[in-house]
Amino acid sequence: QQCARNEQCKLSLSCSEEVCYQFLFPAEAVGNTCGGNSTNVIGKPLCLDVHGPFNYGIYQWALPVVSSNSVAVKILYPIFWGLMSLSTFGNDLEPTSHWLEVMFSICIVLAGLMLFTLLIGNIQVFLHAVMAKKRKMQLRCRDMEWWMKRRQLPSRLRQRVRHYERQKWATLGGEDEMELIKDLPEGLRRDIKRFLCLDLIKKVPLFHNLNELILDNICDRVKPLVFSKDEKIIREGDPVQRMVFVVRGRIKRIQSLSKGVVATSLIESGGFLGDELLSWCLRRPFIDRLPASSATFVCVEPLEAFSLDSNHLKYITDHFRYKFANERLKRTARYYSSNWRTWAAVNIQLGWRRYRTRTRGPMISAAENGNSSDRRLLQYAAMFMSIRPHDHLE
Repeated sequence: QQCARNEQCKLSLSCSEEVCYQFLFPAEAVGNTCGGNSTNVIGKPLCLDVHGPFNYGIYQWALPVVSSNSVAVKILYPIFWGLMSLSTFGNDLEPTSHWLEVMFSICIVLAGLMLFTLLIGNIQVFLHAVMAKKRKMQLRCRDMEWWMKRRQLPSRLRQRVRHYERQKWATLGGEDEMELIKDLPEGLRRDIKRFLCLDLIKKVPLFHNLNELILDNICDRVKPLVFSKDEKIIREGDPVQRMVFVVRGRIKRIQSLSKGVVATSLIESGGFLGDELLSWCLRRPFIDRLPASSATFVCVEPLEAFSLDSNHLKYITDHFRYKFANERLKRTARYYSSNWRTWAAVNIQLGWRRYRTRTRGPMISAAENGNSSDRRLLQYAAMFMSIRPHDHLE
């Protein structure tokens, strides 16, 4: 429109009248479009000048796009203009008195304010979601510290409580998964537990040969457990109330064989404890009294596991007794049973020592012979005290 008002306008997007600007680069690089003897100048149409006769208003940003032949500039420069206008809420826009231009500027300002409000709102929601769990943990720790101080617990017990809380937070993230899904429909809850627990349960050798129906019932009844380092899971002689299957970590098994003789072993990932409970469930006639633990189990390192309570295990073994009475499953349970493995290891070790004593007997001196007699008495005592497990696996 501005060029059409000029009689000398012969270009479609610019005016024929030019203004010369002097630059610091040689004339050979840009050419001399203004004529004359000047060599360090470049020409620009007068109608595309910001300070020219036409008031461009907010559209002065479009001049570099119109005057450039680069496709990258034509794409990137409008994007840059839009982002800067929205991020500054249109503060850099200086519209003319034309009503459409004013309305466009108002829309830009409102859009910038709306996007900024949404951004701040989403950030606030995100921070609230992140800090809510942390705040919950801080409140729980504060209440726990207040309670321990009021009850005057010794420092050792306080330290164990702190270790457990940190381990539980690091493992479960402050949420009880089973508590979240307990109110869901039974079918949906079972499918979720199957997704969460099936791969872990299949890592247990005792469950390798079970069919999908039994595994689904086990998944529906297991509970996740977390133990901190040096915590006792169960003591020797205590009633066994659940079977514990190790997912991550190691457990030390300590069993007293005789006075001063202790057998120790390690249970690693894939192992389990509480095999007395499996024997208790399959024994006939059934006895209501829970079996006693044959050893003490202590966590060597932070432990992640899942448990199966006695009532749930009894339900599964009763309902699927045809599978748990299988001889192959009995042999597998006996092989992985810490109680049977300890008994076998003690007997193998005593047998080997008796063999070594018998074969090397003539070579032992009198002093050593006295010591060997005492040692033999301890061996026999250990052998008689290491009672063979009597259960359904025998």
